[in-house]
This record gives sequence, C-alpha cells and structure tokens, in this order.
Amino acid sequence: MKSLNAFKKKENKELLKFPELPTNLELGKQIVNWGGNSAFDGNYDQRENVFNKIPSGKVKVLLHTHGIRIVGDIYMPLLDIHNSQIISLKITSQEELSKIDKSVIGRAVVGGLILGPIGAIIGGISGIGSKEKIANTYYLVFNFWDNETKDAKTLLISGDKLFIQAFINRNEKEKAINETENRKPEKDVLPIGGVIAFSLIFISILVIIYQLIFS
Repeated sequence: MKSLNAFKKKENKELLKFPELPTNLELGKQIVNWGGNSAFDGNYDQRENVFNKIPSGKVKVLLHTHGIRIVGDIYMPLLDIHNSQIISLKITSQEELSKIDKSVIGRAVVGGLILGPIGAIIGGISGIGSKEKIANTYYLVFNFWDNETKDAKTLLISGDKLFIQAFINRNEKEKAINETENRKPEKDVLPIGGVIAFSLIFISILVIIYQLIFS
C-alpha cells in the first residue's frame, strides 16, 4: 500500500508540472458541426467553478482542428484552449461528483478527474445530503494548462450527456488526424461563429438606426 501511495504522489507531481507549450497556439479552422458532434450547447455556472474569466450563463463549446473555443452570446469568444494545453476532457455527473470523499480533495487526480483547482467546488457539491435526490446533471470536466498563470485549471460545463460524449469522441478523432496527417492549423477565413456574431450585431445596429429615424 505504501509503494502504491508513493507511486500516486509521484504521478500527481509529474502531472502538475507545467509543460513546454509550442509557440503557435492557433486553434485552426472551426470544424463544421454537420454530424452534431463538434459543438454543443452548455451552461457555465461560476458557483460550480473557481475559474472566473467566464461569466455565468449559456455557452457554446466549439471544436477546432487544433483546439477548443468557448463562446457566449452571439458567439463572442470567451476562452481559447489549444490542444497542447489540454490535460484531459472527461464526462461526469453531479451524482458522481457528490460521492467524492472530501478527504481526498486537493490531490491532483481522483478517479481520473483532476480536482485540485476545484477542491472547494467539489466540497460544496459533496455536501448534498445522501437522501436528497440529485438532478441528473452531466458535466464536461475540462482540465487544461493556463498559459498566463502556468497552473492547471478545471472547468465544469453542464450539458446533454450524449452531446458531451460525442464531442469528446470527435475531439480524439481530430487529434489523431493531426498526428497521422501532420495537419497544420489554418486560419478561418470566415469563422462560422464570427459570421453569425457580425450578422447579429449588424442587424441590431440597423434596428437602432431605424428606431432613431422613425420614432
């Protein structure tokens, strides 16, 4: 048992060592969501996260050839994460999170989920009474390296179980294509999200002008 614990501590220490990231952190082109597996609608709640750079509310998680982008209303970019920054993408449920023993909070890895950065959050969720029925809520658990702070960060984004799992599977497929075909990131000439955002902003401006003229 002692040797196993020593191994886990060594594994955790190595896992939390900031890696050498490439100089090019471009995400490449956004993958068109024809199959319904390269994007999903989710919800980000700051009460469930300690990462405060994303406001609470509805978000959309978009897959690019070399990374992932999280956008908010009218597809405004909130966070870009390159593949090299990603530690792990996993799916879990609120019920599974609630069962995590508080005594293990703070360790780097617990059952495959890196929980160090969200220890307080897990503590709050695990405080739910055992007799209380927990909503069937599923999360994308997103562990990544923050290039600014050089720390491991964790995001919990709730969403539909099937769409989250499909997104994770598609991400693995695209990463494999990058390796086998040595695919380089290409810039989006007309990013889908950008086009929609620009169109909505343009329409809003026209509506305001119309109201000013004819009101």
